[in-house]
Amino acid sequence: MGFLLCSFKLVRSLFVVLVFAVSLPFLAVYGVYKKCHEQNVKSSRKAAISRFRARRAADFLDFENKTNPSNLVHNERILGASISADVIENTMKTILTLDFQELREALQDGRYNASIVVSAYIWRAIKINKKLNCITEVISSAITRAAQLDDEYRDRKKPPFFGLPFSVKSNFHIENYDATVGLAQFLDRREHSTCALVQFLSDQGAVPFCLTNVPQGLLSYVSSNPIYGRTINPWDFDRTPGGSSGGEAALVAAGGAAFGIGNDLVGSLRIPAAFCGLVTVKPTQDRLHESGMNPGHPGRGRLGLSTGFYTRTVTDQEWLLREVIGNPKFTELCPSSSSAPLGSTDELPEGRKPSIGWFVDDGFGPVAPSNRRAVMETIEKLKKKGYETVEFKVRDVDQSPEFSSFAIADMLFRNVMPDNGEYMSKMYSGEEYEKDMKDFIVLIRYKQCFLVRWLAQYVLLPLSRLEDIRQNQENTDDFKRNWIKYWKEKKIDALICPSFITPAQPFAYPARLSTGVFITGLFNMLDVPAGIVPVGPVLNKENEEGIETHNDYLLEQQKKAIRGTEGLPNAVQVVALPNCEEMCLRVMRIVEGIADGADNKVKRLRWKLDGNGTDTVFEAGGSEHCFEWVDLRP
Repeated sequence: MGFLLCSFKLVRSLFVVLVFAVSLPFLAVYGVYKKCHEQNVKSSRKAAISRFRARRAADFLDFENKTNPSNLVHNERILGASISADVIENTMKTILTLDFQELREALQDGRYNASIVVSAYIWRAIKINKKLNCITEVISSAITRAAQLDDEYRDRKKPPFFGLPFSVKSNFHIENYDATVGLAQFLDRREHSTCALVQFLSDQGAVPFCLTNVPQGLLSYVSSNPIYGRTINPWDFDRTPGGSSGGEAALVAAGGAAFGIGNDLVGSLRIPAAFCGLVTVKPTQDRLHESGMNPGHPGRGRLGLSTGFYTRTVTDQEWLLREVIGNPKFTELCPSSSSAPLGSTDELPEGRKPSIGWFVDDGFGPVAPSNRRAVMETIEKLKKKGYETVEFKVRDVDQSPEFSSFAIADMLFRNVMPDNGEYMSKMYSGEEYEKDMKDFIVLIRYKQCFLVRWLAQYVLLPLSRLEDIRQNQENTDDFKRNWIKYWKEKKIDALICPSFITPAQPFAYPARLSTGVFITGLFNMLDVPAGIVPVGPVLNKENEEGIETHNDYLLEQQKKAIRGTEGLPNAVQVVALPNCEEMCLRVMRIVEGIADGADNKVKRLRWKLDGNGTDTVFEAGGSEHCFEWVDLRP
């Protein structure tokens, strides 16, 4: 019997060897075919990129010429007839110094018409783009649309957004424009309709005039891709503005748009806001819903994909949200969005002050000293103002082993990639890899190979199975229930925590520190409102000692990423319970009101003029040659 068993095993082994030997030539041929096919696809996509870049350059030049003050002299819509180029240019500069509410009032009372305001912002945005590379396409109808608005509302009451120029993250659908998310496979696939939010804003008088840059496939927080190139942070030209809404944040922070719109899956609004010194709110997903977009990686798990705005102040943020959330005209365009309007953000009943929780440690990884200080300093200021503050320990939400900090992080990343990266692997097939993302994309693509998958099964997420997906969704739901229960036990109204693990990073680091998005992605998994409020700059030398690395590779990378961050924007994150955007905004406004210190004021950027007052683009030099840092609230 033993002899027969040994013989059977031998025959089986020989059969396996024979099958492998016979299959080898076919596998080799298939490998050659696949490689040739990918090369052909890459060549075709390179050609598409070249054609697009030529068209893009022509469109930019056309916009630049149309808004050049010397070419507007005979345009009667621009300040009337017989006005010199100098007068037009000075008027444009004056318009560009107005804050959001001043600009809106000037448009409403007729001091400026839509044509001059839209032209001024396009003129400035084109200049900014030459330094920051934040715009992917210009919307050619913007100037014509501004003229139509002037004609339509010459003797009529103006809509609330009349003449306000805004920018749009380039994954939103706009009719006749691509939503490529930085992937050449989506070039020349013009959208046939405009998404609900852009359509609503346009119907209310706002003018979309450009689309802005994103990471390749929306997969990182470095906004760079082979089609449009790399976007630069206006505060420091050696650093990223973040992502995936990085182009939006860079343009708005530099003063190139009155406001901007983006979306947030694991921090895509909040990380750029923190890096660029802006205010934003990631609402609960269905409080402000938008589905007319290229989401990058569809079919996500339990993650709220939220849409929101970029502004300089909480007041401006609240005004925008109040005009959109629950507006019947918007919910008619997007029935999935809540019909409940934004409630009061004034004081609580009986003058009660909000009770505010806080944490500086999410249990998954350390944050930079500057980001930790931002939270603790804010909490101390709140205490002095009489607010009750309560420490919130993420680990205490549920102390069972299946909800350890690393288990929660694993839960989050399974929700991001429920198929273990299968879709993303296919998405990048045939694409050129953006250099800042190359290592990360290669990891995603080639872990799909059987051998690598087999060797790496103990260090990568387990293979996707339906039961795994179902169990992860159940765990996510359980964690969300436990979070709310713990929140109520603490009797808090809002939570303040770090905006991110670092200030703005050099370009190479987001791919290395991709797990840092846990501190923002956590709130997408919980689907709760979360906002960013600037609280002042990074202080001198506070990040020089950095982080204790304990010879850990990721911590060493994080320590390197925070070197030289003095003066960059610093912010905190404010979180509330689901559908409690009002409380989130209320506490954000409180934080904003106490943020300024005697030697630690919140800054904004202002385009720098030369000694003769000439608005110019500096061909060389960094941020300090193009922008002044001025107090947000003088």
